[in-house]
Amino acid sequence: MKILTRYVLKEYSRLLAFILLALASVYSLILFFEVLDDALEHKAPLKSVLYYLLYSQPRVIKEMLPLTFFFATLAYLISSNKNFEVVALKALGIKVYKVLVPMTILAGVVGITMVFWNLNLVPWGISKSTEVRRIEIKKERKALHMRYTDIWVKHGDTTCFIHFFDERKQVFRKVRCIWFQEGKIWSLAMASRAQWKEGKWQLVNPTVLIIEEGTIKEETPPLLPLPLDITPQSLLEQKKEPWEMTYRELRDYIEAMEEEGYSVPHLKEELYQRMAMAFSPLILVLLVFPLAVRPPREGGWKAILYSMAALIIYWGANSLLTLMGRGGWVPPLLAALITPLGASGAALWFLKKKEG
Repeated sequence: MKILTRYVLKEYSRLLAFILLALASVYSLILFFEVLDDALEHKAPLKSVLYYLLYSQPRVIKEMLPLTFFFATLAYLISSNKNFEVVALKALGIKVYKVLVPMTILAGVVGITMVFWNLNLVPWGISKSTEVRRIEIKKERKALHMRYTDIWVKHGDTTCFIHFFDERKQVFRKVRCIWFQEGKIWSLAMASRAQWKEGKWQLVNPTVLIIEEGTIKEETPPLLPLPLDITPQSLLEQKKEPWEMTYRELRDYIEAMEEEGYSVPHLKEELYQRMAMAFSPLILVLLVFPLAVRPPREGGWKAILYSMAALIIYWGANSLLTLMGRGGWVPPLLAALITPLGASGAALWFLKKKEG
């Protein structure tokens, strides 16, 4: 590893660690005081508050990491300009972008890691922290906190596997149920759907297999009641929100909704944004670098002003396109990619122009 690369990585990593720790601590402190009122009101133990903060950390890191790279890049370059490091590099005939290379490599590696982090750890953490706050801190009734696909439900001697709950039509899709008697399978039933009727779930045109004395008897009744203690209303109340679903849960939910003929641009936008936002650190490094490398005589105020303006424009454009993608005005994948690709392209063009 070259001396310059090693030096930049060392100093830049120190800044990243310090700023991430500071930002995450401030955010965690805000969350602590936010949940403290509920904890005091319901006399919840301190342990529950600490669990809430622990499960919130994936979300804290996800939201603070882009700002960490933004401020670390800005601070490093302002310090370098002040110490005439950039001038020294130019005097030695070394292109300034050589400093950018280790920064982008580090940001790129972090971005790749954050794809898995955003798709799985963050929604898991949000789901767990929501459950802790609702049940352990607010003392609400414990209930299912569930997705709408691949649901296992057990009540008494009956166990059912439900592929999908259609909340709009209030029906179960692709249902398979098993009845047990004295620990042994007594009967099985399969149906393409189950409907909520007269206060209970009923399989519609099921195929029922009854096991009696080693023989199997098949029946096809028009309706078969299911002894399940969940209602459509309870399912609606305990549904996982899209941002609480892991990648697999959200993907399966999207596929199931589309099989039913529903258009779900808001769900697709949620999925694509998680992946696109994982690379925000890299994009912000590319965006800040050409704006923050300035002559020492200008001081750091212009670098801060221009970088902050770029950050506001970037987040504003991304938020606007996200809303348009969720509303179906722009294809979700395109809405997730326009801002990061546009910002990266503009930053590289500006850097090239500045380097001559």
